[in-house]
Amino acid sequence: MELNHEHDFISLLICKSIIGTITTDEQQVLDEWRRRNDYNESVYQRLMDVNRLQIEYHRHRLTDTARPLAEMKKRLGIGERRWPLRAVAAAVVGLLVGVSAWLFMQRQVEISQKDRVAAVTEISAGSTKALLTLANGETLELTDDTQKNQELLSDAQSPSLDSTPHVSEQVLTTPRGAEFRITLEDSTEVWLNADSRLTYPETFDDNQRRVTLEGEAYFKVAKDATKPFVVVSGSQEVRVYGTEFNVCAYSDEKDIRTTLVEGSISLRPINGNQSELMLTPGKQAIFDKAEETARVVSVDTEVITSWRTGVFVFEGQTMEQIIHSLSRWYDFDYEFRDAATAQTIFMGSIPKYSSFREVCDIFHKLGGVKLCQEGHKVIITAN
Repeated sequence: MELNHEHDFISLLICKSIIGTITTDEQQVLDEWRRRNDYNESVYQRLMDVNRLQIEYHRHRLTDTARPLAEMKKRLGIGERRWPLRAVAAAVVGLLVGVSAWLFMQRQVEISQKDRVAAVTEISAGSTKALLTLANGETLELTDDTQKNQELLSDAQSPSLDSTPHVSEQVLTTPRGAEFRITLEDSTEVWLNADSRLTYPETFDDNQRRVTLEGEAYFKVAKDATKPFVVVSGSQEVRVYGTEFNVCAYSDEKDIRTTLVEGSISLRPINGNQSELMLTPGKQAIFDKAEETARVVSVDTEVITSWRTGVFVFEGQTMEQIIHSLSRWYDFDYEFRDAATAQTIFMGSIPKYSSFREVCDIFHKLGGVKLCQEGHKVIITAN
């Protein structure tokens, strides 16, 4: 029986039960419905409550009760027995109002249950996964199952009999709420942060090892003095021979930040005539994409690269910068209700795999900032 039809049928049985015209078979159906769950029984008892019906009568005392009153008298065989008009009218009017209210409540329950299903979608920490698009257009879903990944790559990259040698580029993409580590053909290791994209050849050529980055990645480059490793990110090019460094080059940020951890690297604009900028460990180059100019600052490299080791460390960053970064990992939209909160400076750390509820508690207790979830959106206000 469809839900709406069942509503109508059960409400009819309740009406018949109140006025005394329900049959034995109908009573069995009603009793079975009452036993189905506690909510049904509570609705039935509420509609059978005389006091409640009296209250409903007073709320709807302007309703015309002449016809239902006459019908009730007739069916109950009241005859000349004199019942108080208000009591009988209240029962009838309350019945009609009550059953209508019950139908409304049942439909609201259905709607609220659907809403709860959508609302329980927790904002959660990211995971290890990526999508690899091969040169032939085939896509592979990679997870934290190393053996499975190796089998997929081995099967996909097995050369065919009629293939000819050529440089084929492939693209590794991490969505929002994900990260991934990959080892390239030359043994260089790359940790790709959330919402990032790395384009690289299956096999490097004889002159250089060249990759393109959109987003953020940490590189641990295998040493090869004869073949430089080049990272192109936006309008900047980083050239290395064997070192460890971090590049943050998201398209929605105005700067590209390159941080050297170990070794040495050089940077230069791709389309400019400026000389190369050399970095030493502990330094960060901040490249302005619009102006194509760079400046160098000293940084704590452990803070910059903490995302790779399972923790977010914030030093002197505004809440707007922090929330923007966290939104990629936890995959949520956000809104600041006032500019002052967005510019609040926060210093502290957050375990990368904390639940979002724990993140909210940390900011509430230590930063004086309140994060409230509204569906997939987070509203940020001052405490």
